[in-house]
Parts: sequence; C-alpha cells; structure tokens
Amino acid sequence: MSTTVPETPAPAASEPPVRHAWRRRALLLVGTPVLVVSLLIGAVGSISWHFSSVALRVDQSIDFPLTIENVAGPGQSPGTVTLPRDAATARPGTWALIWKNGRALLGPVVGGNDEHVERKVTSVVEGTLVKGAHAAIDHWVYDGDPKKALGLDFQNVTYMTQVGPMPAWLLPGASPKRTWVIAIHGRNADKAETFRAMKAVHAQGLPMLSIAYRNDVGAPPSDDGKNHLGDTEWHDVNSAVGYARAHGATGVVLYGWSMGGAMTMRVLPGLTSFVRGVVLDSPVMDWNATLNKQGDERHLPRFLTGTAKTVLEQRIGIDLSDYDQRRYAPELSTPVLLFTTNDDETVANGPSYTFARTAPPGMVTHVRTAGGHTEAWNVNPPAYENNLGTFLKKVA
Repeated sequence: MSTTVPETPAPAASEPPVRHAWRRRALLLVGTPVLVVSLLIGAVGSISWHFSSVALRVDQSIDFPLTIENVAGPGQSPGTVTLPRDAATARPGTWALIWKNGRALLGPVVGGNDEHVERKVTSVVEGTLVKGAHAAIDHWVYDGDPKKALGLDFQNVTYMTQVGPMPAWLLPGASPKRTWVIAIHGRNADKAETFRAMKAVHAQGLPMLSIAYRNDVGAPPSDDGKNHLGDTEWHDVNSAVGYARAHGATGVVLYGWSMGGAMTMRVLPGLTSFVRGVVLDSPVMDWNATLNKQGDERHLPRFLTGTAKTVLEQRIGIDLSDYDQRRYAPELSTPVLLFTTNDDETVANGPSYTFARTAPPGMVTHVRTAGGHTEAWNVNPPAYENNLGTFLKKVA
C-alpha cells in the first residue's frame, strides 16, 4: 500500500518582492527629503554667495537706464529735454544728465504729465543731446577735475599707503597751516563725488584733499581686488591724514559720503586729538542694517540675508558688528555734521537717527532733507552749503 506524503508547500514566491518593494519605498521616502534639503542648502549657498559677491564687487561701470524722449532747441545749447517720469527725473534740484560721451546740466521741471517730465537744460557741457539716446541722471553733477568742473585751482598729488602711492586732488586753500578737509567718496564711486562740497570748503579758505583709495580707477588695487566695505580701505584714509599733517595741517575735518562715512568713523577713534570735526553724508552707520535693507530690496528672506552676511564676513575677514556706530554715540567728543535723505534706498537711515539722538547734546548737527542716497546737496545746494559753511567756521 502506498502512502502519499503531502508535499511541503513551496515558499510564496511573492514575499521577497513585497519585502524589496517596501525597502524601495522606504528609500524613496527618506531620499526625497534629503534631496530637497540638499537642493535647498545648495540654493541658500548659491544665493548667499551671490549676494556677498555683489557687496564685494569693485564696479565703476555706468548704466544708462533712461531714453531721451525729446529734445527742444539745439542739442548743443540750452533748451529742454523730455525724459520718462520717475523719482529721479522729476525731483526738484540741481542734477546732470549724462549719456555716452555727453553731459548736460539740468534746471527745473517745466512740463510733462504722469508718464513724462520736461526739464530745462541750463548748459550742455559735452556732446550733443539727441532724441533716443540712452542716458542717466547723475547726482555728482560735475565731471573732469576741479579746474574744469568748478574753476578751482588744484594740484594732482600722491600720498603713500600700504598698497602703494595713491592719487588725490589738493585744493590749496588760503594756507597749508590750517585745518584741512579730507574728502572720502563712497563705494564704487570716485573723487568726482566730492565736487559738490568743494565751493563751500574753498569759501572758508581751507585746504581740501579729495582722495582716491585702493581699487579706484587709477589707484593701486587691493591684494584680492575686492571691496572690503571700508575694513581695509580705512587705512588709506589714515595715510591721507598723515600726508596732510606732514604738509602743514594743524588738524583735519573728515568728510565721508556713504561707505566713506563708515571709513571716517573707523578712523576717528585713533585720531580724536587731530580731528576737529566730521561731516557725514548718507553714511553707512551700521553695515548689518544696511545689508538687511538691501536684502529686503531684493525680496530676500531675512534668514538668507543673514547667511549671506556670514559668508561675506568669512570671505574678507570682517566683523560687521564693528561698524555699528550707535554703540559709540554716547562717548562722542568730536562735533559731527550729519546729512541724511528721506528717500535713501541704499543705506539704512535708522542707525544715523539713533546715533544723532544718543550722542551728547550739541555734538551732532543732524540735517534731514528730501532726496535719495547722497543727494542732500542736489535738492537744495544753497541750504546744504550754508549748513556746511557754518559747521566749518565753528570747528576749523
């Protein structure tokens, strides 16, 4: 009799695939967030690097964002010019219109509508105004050198710095044995930014040294070719003060525009006995606040701006908190004339307001005007020069 032994059931063939499928799904569930996080980290790093690069870039190029819509009268003599209406083209005051190989001085608004603005042309300094040309509003107004721009005698001089001989303009004044004004332009600008102060300084008989610093056109570069937000450039200001002292200066007034203001305040603590006064025009009084403002203008979340600032600090070895001047205001012992503009889209004004408010009584003369960045002179030249002249009489 035969006995049939039941066969042992074969293992279910589907089990291993089920197990592998679960593992595969698990890997996908873990891998997707890792990939997303990696991409986010990469994006944050890329944006932060780009933002820091913008801040550190040395760039003296000129953009021409406007198109001349019409020219009335000969293009080489006074008439009017019609431009697209925006805050810059419609703002009252004294301005220049520049285009490739050309410059004209603009007078008041004489016509226009919601889309266009017609301004008087007071003089065509160079070139020919042509309809359709690409142009820009120039708040420096003047170009060339002090003699060409303003009819003021000057000397081209050099002063020695850590990176080599540095060019400067010296307007002699009544005598070298007086207080000198050391004029320090802003980031990616040049000595021409200081033209607007020259007549008022000259009227006081004071020598004025308008300086270039490292990475300027025609000046020695820094080792890395980067803008250091004043953290190395201030040494050039210190060298310029040394030049003034060696050539007869009995004291100095430090006069800084924008980043030049940050450099001025960095130099001040080591020279308080020799600095008779400080003039600040739209100064950077806190780099953290200013970079936050510029990040906000670019619609960056604050955490991204914070990361970018950390990257920037590491790239050039700067501590941005060293440039928060609000901390030093209560101990201020040098008179300061401070100009700020209500529509400044470049530099944060809040730290300047706090600085003026928390300094000892009478130490800061704060003048608030309309206008954009470093445009306090442009909106009302007589008022600006009157405030500057009064201050210089008091401190020099």
